[in-house]
Amino acid sequence: MSQEARNDDEWDDGPGARRSSLQFPVVGVGASAGGMGAALQLFEHLPDAPGMAFVVVLHLSPEHESHAAPILQRATSMAVVQVTQTEAIQVNHVYVIAPALHLAMDDGKLIVEAQDHPRGRLVAIDLFFRTLAQTHQERAIAVILSGTGSDGALGLGEVKAQGGVSIAQLPAEAEYSGMPVAAIATGQVDFVLPAAEIPAKLAALWENAQAIELPDSRSIGLRTKEPSGEAAQRAEAALDDIIAILASRTGNNFRHYKRGTLLRRLERRMQVTRQQNIAGYRDYLESHPQETAQLLQDMLISVTSFFRDPESYGALEEEVHTLLFRRLAADSQLRAWVVGCATGEEAYSLAMLLNEGAPQAASRSAIQIFASDIDDRALAVARAGVYPEAIAADVSAPRLGQFFHYEAGAYRIRKALREQVLFARHNVLRDPPFSRLDLIACRNLLIYLERSLQAEVLEIFHFALKPGGLLFLGSAESADLLDSRFTVVDKKHRIYRANAILLPRGDLLPL
Repeated sequence: MSQEARNDDEWDDGPGARRSSLQFPVVGVGASAGGMGAALQLFEHLPDAPGMAFVVVLHLSPEHESHAAPILQRATSMAVVQVTQTEAIQVNHVYVIAPALHLAMDDGKLIVEAQDHPRGRLVAIDLFFRTLAQTHQERAIAVILSGTGSDGALGLGEVKAQGGVSIAQLPAEAEYSGMPVAAIATGQVDFVLPAAEIPAKLAALWENAQAIELPDSRSIGLRTKEPSGEAAQRAEAALDDIIAILASRTGNNFRHYKRGTLLRRLERRMQVTRQQNIAGYRDYLESHPQETAQLLQDMLISVTSFFRDPESYGALEEEVHTLLFRRLAADSQLRAWVVGCATGEEAYSLAMLLNEGAPQAASRSAIQIFASDIDDRALAVARAGVYPEAIAADVSAPRLGQFFHYEAGAYRIRKALREQVLFARHNVLRDPPFSRLDLIACRNLLIYLERSLQAEVLEIFHFALKPGGLLFLGSAESADLLDSRFTVVDKKHRIYRANAILLPRGDLLPL
């Protein structure tokens, strides 16, 4: 992929992850208690050569040998391999996790990692789904079968955000419904089906994926056909129509989103609705008003988690300790703004970091965080502050104990931390900004926007920050468009300081 194409691609591959070169779907299957029976049903109903590969991640006791691979082999003629070392993924193969190991995907290979106890049993499915999404993107499919707990629920969000599709077993038929119910509750599941019906859906998805046509698809790394001639002109007209329909029905205008963003989001909806070209999807959208809400959710979805990019949060923590609280006047409040907060993980991560960096004598009211988004559904999740137990993969045990209550298989943000964060519906491109801020965190929003809008948003941030205030951006973003307004603090971790503006007569402009 060219650098120009990569810059137009909003996906954050994460540290060390490389985009998969495989041209067929990889289906991640997550299961726990009671899941073997459901998995057997799934593989029994698959054809001998479905044209995809399967990776089965089970919760296995690290103290006992696993017989999962030979059991699954009885249900399929595909080769079934228990993964104990790095394996190149091949089409029409089934790969099964081994005890005491995690599986990760990098390019077209499965990588094994030692399980991190005691949390390993809770997050094995989530960890694999994340790397599956990051590397295989629109060719990733995640399936959640019977099991207790909520493992897999967080990873589904990454699969959806990267353009993949997710399926959950019908809870009513699952021997243990905990995992399917937790997955469905996230709002990220595309299809809820009995286990025996999942193979037919997988076949239909792959058949449709191979027929989808999108303009300029190769320039943004999509593996689809490209229309030409009059068909290309019709596709451009249909794309304009879809943006107009979405704006008229929802009040949200995506005309200045990057083209790559628009096409990737549309491709996912075309997969789910089984449309093969943009004109067909435009017609489907016009005749199915309920699809509008689904398309809007796909347009707004972002990849988020607690302390995403831990090294970057570590770098920010150093700046918080050495700069923000030291320069804060006595009895004054540290004010921060998290832009595009989605379901709240980044806002609460920042709140935890600021509380840990605050002087011991500081009161609870010394920290105020404004967190904004235009997605009402995501804001409702953020305000509730309840997250699956699989967040243990991202939040350290000391932080879980200090800032969360554990209840009924989930973690709830403690009241003291929750009261420091004010969630609000706010459009940074349209609504007046918050002001007199010490810190703005805006991670993975600018990459969705065309360059002209990126510069406009950076101007807004500079206005909102106090001179010397910090701007914390995502790993693929930069404030270089306004280098006169911001000084680099940490280029690698995207931390910038707002410059004071010098007026013609030499005075500083107060902000």
